[in-house]
Amino acid sequence: MYAKLAVAVMAAVIGSGCIRSATLINVKPDGTGTIEQTVLMNAAALKGMLGGLGAPPQSGGINVEELRKAAARFGEGVTYVSSEPLKDPDGFEGAKALYSFTDINKLRVDQDPNLSGSTSGVSATRKEDNPVTFAMTRTGGLSNLTVTFNDKPAREKPATPAGGPSMDNPQMTEMMKTMFKGFKVNIDLQVVGTIVKTNADHVAGSKVTLLEMDLGELLADEAKLKEVQKVLGPDASIAELKPYLKDIKGLKINDPVVTIAFK
Repeated sequence: MYAKLAVAVMAAVIGSGCIRSATLINVKPDGTGTIEQTVLMNAAALKGMLGGLGAPPQSGGINVEELRKAAARFGEGVTYVSSEPLKDPDGFEGAKALYSFTDINKLRVDQDPNLSGSTSGVSATRKEDNPVTFAMTRTGGLSNLTVTFNDKPAREKPATPAGGPSMDNPQMTEMMKTMFKGFKVNIDLQVVGTIVKTNADHVAGSKVTLLEMDLGELLADEAKLKEVQKVLGPDASIAELKPYLKDIKGLKINDPVVTIAFK
């Protein structure tokens, strides 16, 4: 996935750990609604990596102040409501936070996971800005919602790949698979009502899956992995990854602009 994928993975693990991020946007016909954001981290993998680098382990507990600050990053009119700690049986732990918003037109959702306020004590800041934005109008009894993925253009293949361990090394590949086992990102939107028409490819009842990525599936496809690592650099975002992952199992991607009419 990177010019030298191992370099980026080391940075990703140190900066954010192996994570699962799920964002569910619930929107009412009047444009108000809630955001449920769950971020879980493989605490054991992160602590092991940090310990090997001589870094102190992270302390547990939800940082409510960070979660309140995160509300502002979602846009104007977004308010922190509540949060709760979560822990999965396979070692992933973190927090689920609930936010409310007054106008979906002002909402911005980052495609890349944000760990601020998680139980790991880690706070991650995005290098690039690739938000998902929303625009909604009312026509008669219908709410017409447009969801736009503001993906930056794909970069050109670098003339000289960055240094780092080679992904041709089987041991490096296996290490990557272990570190990113369970890495998932989901962004879903659920309308309070009935969907009348949509161009989305992934719809279940009143819920639309805007993005679903399982990085473990990419790591399982070594040929695709090597192809992608030759193109993207160590600061690659999810937005840049998506064009290269359309044929990867475990990935759901829609067109850059999704329209949803509901009542």
